[in-house]
Amino acid sequence: MRRGFAPLGMFALCAALLGTPFVAQLAGAATAERVSFDSFDIDPETGQPVIISALYFRPEDNAADAHYASGKMPAVVALHGCGGMYSAVPARRDRLTERHQAMADLLVAEGYAVLFPDSFNPRGRREICSLKLSDQQITQDNRRLDVLAALSYLRTRPEVDGSGVALFGWSHGGSAVLATMNRRHPLVAQFLAADASADSFYRTAIAFYPGCYESVYTRFGYAPASPVSIFIGASDDWTPAYRCVLLGEKMVKFSEPLRVRTYPDAYHGFDTPNMSTPLHLDVPTGVHPGQGVTIAPNAAARDDAFMRMKEQLRAAFAP
Repeated sequence: MRRGFAPLGMFALCAALLGTPFVAQLAGAATAERVSFDSFDIDPETGQPVIISALYFRPEDNAADAHYASGKMPAVVALHGCGGMYSAVPARRDRLTERHQAMADLLVAEGYAVLFPDSFNPRGRREICSLKLSDQQITQDNRRLDVLAALSYLRTRPEVDGSGVALFGWSHGGSAVLATMNRRHPLVAQFLAADASADSFYRTAIAFYPGCYESVYTRFGYAPASPVSIFIGASDDWTPAYRCVLLGEKMVKFSEPLRVRTYPDAYHGFDTPNMSTPLHLDVPTGVHPGQGVTIAPNAAARDDAFMRMKEQLRAAFAP
């Protein structure tokens, strides 16, 4: 289904949202295989599954030996935010942004295969940051179905350990992480019930500055299927931290494995690479609709979050 791409006038906004665009063939950059798989989501116009395009990165075959004696690799599914996963530079529209490429490089160096599924372009959008919430037709319901299908796809890869897959996402993708990990949602419960092994769902999950509203107030209640960490800036004026803190407090009360770490003086996009000064973005959403939002780097927050992220993945994938 094609709803039309965002106008080129959005270039400046997307470039700001996504950081310095990825430059092809950076030294040491991991290279990707282009793959596709059927989402569990159905295109209402065709009645057929939405075909999700994706980029798949894998380390050298012997890199898996550090994790599994079988030689099969653990893997991470990484979910883009509302700006999409590709560069906003027209000449490089099919290449990852620097943030996404940097994370692919980091994870591949740790010995993990990485799958970046694109939930937007297959549905006719490059980005949805410029849209009001009421106009965003690609919802967490759509993305949840993409993410469940991504796990099923990775199980078909002979080099991937299907019981050793983690989930990772930024912003809108972080919200998709939370939506997918909620075992009380009927679709997730159905997926889990059909699975032969309780350990073969996403082993752990990490969400960077997600919107937590839907998870806090879902009518189904919230309970993570496996351990989840949220990293968010206390000063975030796009996806406010207080809702994630509220979710974390509820999870602690019910002894559920979800924890929230907030960073003082950190804003949305605190892990943005190669960015030295804050940016003000005129988007229609945020804590103060119509007043824009802030994207700002915070090296201390980024370093701490990345350290904890790596520790969490290593613990989850320990033999």
